[in-house]
Amino acid sequence: MLKHLTIEEMVALMAPWVENAQRKRLFLSIPEIAGLHSKVARAYESVLAVRPAKTGPSGAMSALNEELARTDARHDHLAKAVCWGIDAHREHCLGEDPPDADRAAACDDVQPKLFPSGLAIVKASPAAEAGNTARIARLLEEEPSIGALLKAIPAPGKTTLLHTTQRWIKVGKELAAIEHRRDELAAKEKTAPVTRATIAAARSQWFRVVSAVLSNLELSDAPAEAIETIRGPVLKASERAGKRYAGGSTAEEPSPEAPAAEALEEESAEDDEPVR
Repeated sequence: MLKHLTIEEMVALMAPWVENAQRKRLFLSIPEIAGLHSKVARAYESVLAVRPAKTGPSGAMSALNEELARTDARHDHLAKAVCWGIDAHREHCLGEDPPDADRAAACDDVQPKLFPSGLAIVKASPAAEAGNTARIARLLEEEPSIGALLKAIPAPGKTTLLHTTQRWIKVGKELAAIEHRRDELAAKEKTAPVTRATIAAARSQWFRVVSAVLSNLELSDAPAEAIETIRGPVLKASERAGKRYAGGSTAEEPSPEAPAAEALEEESAEDDEPVR
């Protein structure tokens, strides 16, 4: 009855053999099936690729979005540190007795070059922020006097505002890199076609590999507990699929996907961490 399993069930059954550290070690410790693990991994990737799309972004996209949010926050804080650092230095200059009007004027000259629209840049898109920091990097090369002024303004940790500005530029480059990775992933996820033919091929590959694993386990001299740990969840899932089939439900029907997959994940849960 394995052929009547849903794609979600196939993913859930094979995931521990590939992603769970303890289960993978156990699989590889059984000589009769250890050599099949590379085929298992490929079959797992195949069914994973045709798994029905979930609502919302993929796990990989969610991770990139979180990384982007953290990096964007750093960008905004550094931009404010540079902007307000120049303003604070200007006020210190004017607060001297007598006031250092020339240095205050230099701050007035630099500020609009670095921040043409003030701090509106922190409300811009990550791509715009990255473009702006690239502009600032070029500005520092074209006008060395700006860097000289920033280098003369102290910053925490025995550094200067020039160092803060360089950190800001670096974070802008990180933003650009993350945005590029997001665009590539979005394109890949959008253009990867899932047809009935690719689904059928993935199911067939999974069935052949799992059948080979079960057949080889019949010949294995490994401890019965080890064999049952690998084979048990598959046989239980097959039994459930048989009951569904007898009741008129097939793997093509979407309704059993979620509960069946959840049941398999509960059976396959382990306390150890997955393989990285």
